[in-house]
Amino acid sequence: MKTVPPEDAVASFDSASAFLTSLARALQQRGFPYLGQSRLKVPLVRGSALLPERLRRRAYAIASGREGVRPERLGAIDLEQVAAWVTTRYAPGRSEAVLIGSSNGALTHLAAACGVPWLPQTLLVPVRRHGADPQDFGAAAEFGVRHGPALLEANPGVDLHHMHDANQDALSSSQMAYFRVKWRRLPRAYERFLRERLLPGAPVVVVADGSTWPVTRMGERHVFQLGAQGGMTAEEYLAAPGAPPPDDVAAEAEWGFGEGLLGSVRGWAARHGHRVVELGYAHPQDPSSAVAETFRGWLRARGEAADRLLVTSFVVHDPWRTITSGSVPFWTFFPVRAAAADLAGYLDRSSYDEIDIMLFSHGADSRGLADARTWQRLADRAGRRGRLLGVDPEAFPADFTTFARYTKALRSLPDATGPWSPMPIEEALAGLAAAHGITVHR
Repeated sequence: MKTVPPEDAVASFDSASAFLTSLARALQQRGFPYLGQSRLKVPLVRGSALLPERLRRRAYAIASGREGVRPERLGAIDLEQVAAWVTTRYAPGRSEAVLIGSSNGALTHLAAACGVPWLPQTLLVPVRRHGADPQDFGAAAEFGVRHGPALLEANPGVDLHHMHDANQDALSSSQMAYFRVKWRRLPRAYERFLRERLLPGAPVVVVADGSTWPVTRMGERHVFQLGAQGGMTAEEYLAAPGAPPPDDVAAEAEWGFGEGLLGSVRGWAARHGHRVVELGYAHPQDPSSAVAETFRGWLRARGEAADRLLVTSFVVHDPWRTITSGSVPFWTFFPVRAAAADLAGYLDRSSYDEIDIMLFSHGADSRGLADARTWQRLADRAGRRGRLLGVDPEAFPADFTTFARYTKALRSLPDATGPWSPMPIEEALAGLAAAHGITVHR
C-alpha cells in the first residue's frame, strides 16, 4: 500500500499544526496570514459571508471533513515520516534551545520571541466519517475500535487518543473523527533534529501540560475521550445520555502531555551532553499571563511602549506580526467563558492603552462560549481604545470570514519603533518561573 504523504496525514487546521507552521514562519521573519492557507482560498472564505447562516455552517463542516484521511488508508500512515516532515518546517540553523511537548499558543509567541523551535508531541490525524451524528457517542467510539488498530499497528511509537467533542466540534465531528496521536518516545527525526540543531550545552525544554481527562480504554495504547478542554467540564460531558462510562484517566487529547516522552528526552539529553528543563502547568490557559508579562518586559527593554495588548484566540494568531507591531500577546485557548475570566483577571492586574481582541469562530453556539459582547466589554477596559479586531460580532461564532479578515487587520497595526533582537531563553524561563501556577525544573 502506498504511504500517505505526511502533509496529508495530519490536519492543517489543528492547534499543533498551526502553531508549528506559524512558529517556523516567525523564525524566518515571516507572518502567518490566512491561518497558513493559500491566498487562493481567500475569495471563497470571504464569499461565505453571503450564505445564510445554516449554509455557512454546513460549508464549514464539509470543508473540515475534506481534510480527513480515508479510514482504509490509516495503515498507510508512517508517523516517523510525519516526524521528519515536521522537522523540515524549520529553516536550517543552530539554536540556543529547543522546545518539545505540548501545544500552547502563549508559548508559541514566546518561542518566536526567543527565536527557538518547538517540536509537537501530539498531532491530529483527521479521519473521514461523513454524515455522522455527533450525539451518537457509541457509534463514535465503535468507529475508533474498528479503525484505530490499523494506525497503531503501523506506528508502535505512539498512543492513540480518539477525541469526540459534540459540543465545540459539533460541525467538524459530523464529517470526521479526531484521532490524536502522542509520541511515547522520541522519533528518530526528532533525535536527529536535536543533535543537529542544538548549540553545545543548550537545553531541551519539555513543555508538559498537566491536563488530564476521564477516558474509556479501548486497548493498550488506545483511549476514547468524550469531550475536551473548553466550555464544559468532563463531568458535564459524561452526564449526557449514552456517554460511555470512563474507566481510566489519561493526558487530555489535544493539550495534555504524555509522560512516556519525558524519559526518552532525558535519556537522549544525558547521552548527548544537554540538560533538560521541565516546564509544567495544569491547563493550556495557564502560561498566558506569564508570557504577556515576560513579553512586555522584553519589549520595554527594547524601548517600546508595550501598551497594546493583542488577544489571540486558539489558532487565530500571528507570532511574527505580534513582534513587529510591538504588541503584547495574550493567548486564549478557545473563546469560552473560562478564557474570558482569565483575561479579566489579567486586566485587573495590568492596564493597557489599547486592547485588540481576535476571536476564533468554530461555527457552533456551544455551551460555555463567551459571546462577542463579553469580549467587547473586556476590550473596553483599554485606557484609550478597545476593539474586536477583524471580527464581525453579529456573525460570531459563525464568522468564518474572520480567517481571512484578521490578516488585513493585523497588517493595519503600526510597526514597532525599535530593531528586532531575540529574547534570551534564560530570560524567558525566568519570567515563567516567577509566575504562579507554572513550574520550571532545571
